[in-house]
Amino acid sequence: MAKTLTIQLSDDLENKLTAQAQKLNLSLEDLILQSLSQSAKQENISEFDPILPLLGTLKFHNSDVGENHDQYLQQTLQQELKIDE
Repeated sequence: MAKTLTIQLSDDLENKLTAQAQKLNLSLEDLILQSLSQSAKQENISEFDPILPLLGTLKFHNSDVGENHDQYLQQTLQQELKIDE
C-alpha cells in the first residue's frame, strides 16, 4: 500500500534536485523516492556522523594516516608543547 506525502522544497533545493534528476533521466519524484529508499536501508539512520559529509573532500599529504595516526598525534602534541615553552 502506498502513502502520499506532501513536502515543501525551497526553490534552491528544488532546482538542484531537478537538475540532478534530469542528469539521471528520472522524474523529481523518482529521484526523491530513490534517495529516501537508500537512506532507509542504512542501519544507523538516527545517528548523524558529522564527518560523513567531509569524506572525499579533504586532502592530506600523507596517505598512511589510518596506520600511523598515533605517531602523527604524538608529533603534533610534541610540537604544541614546544610552542608553549
